[in-house]
Amino acid sequence: METQLEGTKNSQIGPNQPKRAEALAVAVAYEDTQARNRAMLLCDHLVNQLWEDVDFEISWWRFDYLHDARIAAAAAAAAGSADMVIFSADANRELKGPIKEWIETWTARRAGREGAVVSLTAATGVQPSGTGPVQSYLRDVARQAGMDFLSNLPSSRSEPLNGSIESILHRATAMTSVMERILKQVSPPSHWGINE
Repeated sequence: METQLEGTKNSQIGPNQPKRAEALAVAVAYEDTQARNRAMLLCDHLVNQLWEDVDFEISWWRFDYLHDARIAAAAAAAAGSADMVIFSADANRELKGPIKEWIETWTARRAGREGAVVSLTAATGVQPSGTGPVQSYLRDVARQAGMDFLSNLPSSRSEPLNGSIESILHRATAMTSVMERILKQVSPPSHWGINE
């Protein structure tokens, strides 16, 4: 099942909602199954909160597969044009060379395009969630790419989801020019007829 998610796009549209010309593009890069589950939690929450106003186009990219040049190129194209790039990884590990190369590839393609880097890191040791080499690196990536930087989910299921996920959602749903353009997009008619 996990390999089916690699590099796939999932359009998620609310019931009885006509397809709009544009969607909020989200690229998710994740380390492992646990990291993917954290990202799925956030994506599900975003879709549940915004499905009436926004269509989502979500692509999933596991770190292991970014070592393959073809997959890395497809993932770089997705992240380079995404409105939001979500990273889900262990906060205490350094990102490997091929992952950093992939990040440099898609950030170079953005050319000042607005967007957000979302860091969903979990600490496995004594270091608290939200700190560590991954968090620092992604913060620098976002700054250099001219993107917003958002973080962090709780590091374990025992921590409450109230503060941090609401903070991410509030900042992710703020009316940027990208969101404003998407929301002002004229929806096509729900059906075609002689009187339309």
